[in-house]
Amino acid sequence: HQRHKMTRRIVVAILGIAAFAIVAQRPAVRAQPSTTPSFSIGLFGDLAYAPSREPLLANVLTDMDRASLAFVVHVGDLGSPRNGSCTDELLYRRLAQFRASVHPLIYTPGDNEWTDCHAQQGIIGGDPLERLAKVRSLFFDGAQSLGQHAIPLTRQNAGADPRFAKYRENARWELGGVTFITLHAVGSNNSLGRAPDTDAEFADRLSADLAWLRESFAIAKSGASRALMILQQGNIFPEFPPFPGNPDQKPSGFTELRAAIASETVAFGKPVALIHGDSHYFRVDKPFMRRPLGSNEPPIVNFTRVETFGDPNHHWVEAQINIDDPNVFAFRPRIVPSNVATRP
Repeated sequence: HQRHKMTRRIVVAILGIAAFAIVAQRPAVRAQPSTTPSFSIGLFGDLAYAPSREPLLANVLTDMDRASLAFVVHVGDLGSPRNGSCTDELLYRRLAQFRASVHPLIYTPGDNEWTDCHAQQGIIGGDPLERLAKVRSLFFDGAQSLGQHAIPLTRQNAGADPRFAKYRENARWELGGVTFITLHAVGSNNSLGRAPDTDAEFADRLSADLAWLRESFAIAKSGASRALMILQQGNIFPEFPPFPGNPDQKPSGFTELRAAIASETVAFGKPVALIHGDSHYFRVDKPFMRRPLGSNEPPIVNFTRVETFGDPNHHWVEAQINIDDPNVFAFRPRIVPSNVATRP
């Protein structure tokens, strides 16, 4: 009996040594990476420019709620000034819709919420700066996104520089090795050239935007981000029609911001995407790859511009992010079937 027990122990020991040897010969099992290798996000803006189109916006929100998305971003223009975007009633309605989003929702302002709230746009007695203060107080309270499942955000107003204490709308967050930032840059020439008070606001906001852009690129570089995405409302490429407003307007409210995005993108050397609205024309292109006539300026191949759908076309854009793909970003239109108009 003792001999049998000893024999069994020897056998178990031999099997254990053999098992250890087999395991030792296998490649080490890699721990799960701290980053998410692939995910999708939803992008939309410039919708519901009339009360009759509110159901179309509701359909877009429902369609995104049904999709598998890490978060969604509204790139500005909550409606049209002549149809309520300058009123508290519409702001509160949009806030309720954004809070109800199944996914975390990040919003950056558009011109129709404040810049265009003046008499020339039919808003008699309108005060753009008063509207801007209202938008900030409603949509950017706290260091988190909107939506039923909020995610934390880093806001510019939380930084050490007192000059930027009011710019809570400029946000930054990271997911899956990608840095995301919002910039408060809007249509209507970025609010430059209409009145002295809004010109002063433009100058201060431009300084904040440029500082936020450069700081965010520096953080993305130091953190070894695989890519960076900028989200704003204003279209900064007037040479590519359609373009809202006068493409030859001087001075341009986008000159400094455009130059900074170009130089930071080149220095970053990894994929950069700029997402905007403003022109109501869905497109995915590479505008910095077209050289100005007579210029030796080299193209910027790692930059992609995406414009979301806009009223009357009520759909959204899916951005697919895969850090194992050299391009990182891929974009596809998401057509909402119930919002497709039938031709006669």
